[in-house]
Amino acid sequence: MSAETNPLSKYFRKPTIYVQIPTGGRFNPEIDKTILDEIPVLPMNAIDEISMQNPDELLNGEALINLIKSCVPSIPNPRELCNIDAELLYLAIKYATYGKNIQHLHTCTECKEQAEYNIDINKILDRFPDIQAVDPVEYEDLKIHIHPPKVESLTRLALIDVEQHRILNSMKETAEGGDEMEMAKQFAISFRKVSTQTISLLISSISQIETPDAIVTNEKEIGEFINNIPTGIIKEIDEKIAKLSKKPEGLTTFEFICEKCQHPDAVTFELNPVNFS
Repeated sequence: MSAETNPLSKYFRKPTIYVQIPTGGRFNPEIDKTILDEIPVLPMNAIDEISMQNPDELLNGEALINLIKSCVPSIPNPRELCNIDAELLYLAIKYATYGKNIQHLHTCTECKEQAEYNIDINKILDRFPDIQAVDPVEYEDLKIHIHPPKVESLTRLALIDVEQHRILNSMKETAEGGDEMEMAKQFAISFRKVSTQTISLLISSISQIETPDAIVTNEKEIGEFINNIPTGIIKEIDEKIAKLSKKPEGLTTFEFICEKCQHPDAVTFELNPVNFS
């Protein structure tokens, strides 16, 4: 039975909030431009909420992709969204599901008194920047066009972080055992994995390379190019991508005033979609 014929369909979840994404869809031609002014966001259903509690699904990125598919059905391919757009949408989904307030238990740094504070999600949504088109990086007679990292890079970054922690733990255990040769070997293997993932992330943020004769979009060809150009150009591309990825200072910083001693504390939240639940 379809939703159109189900007598209960009028009780199905409906959009709770309408938002605009920071990039305005400038890097996502697959999105219907007519919806970009106001994107409807539905609250999570039971399956969504269960999936967001599964560490494995969160780490491999599938829970996050499926969450947008479920709650923001007007986005045709969530994998192609820019990170910053996805982060705003995850926050909007939280709003649609639980209401506008985030409760935070804060311990005063002065008198150690604990108290719960409410943060209005609307205030965070209003602070997201408007990301305009990006000037290309120029190298000889080429123009290298980049975009903010896509949502799949959230998973890659998480995996890089996990690998870095594994390197440190492995080195610590090996150092305690006194095997310096094995420690150096493990470090070299793990470091190469991290380096490869980092370069892969950079390649995925290049949309196209414009030559005097053609426009190159093939990721394999772009990868070969990246592996055969001076490191100075790589650094320039990486710095530009990092600048695009950086959120404005104060986006998620709030001041709490202790009810007991009136001491003010500035608290910054990490609004990573992996831990937003």
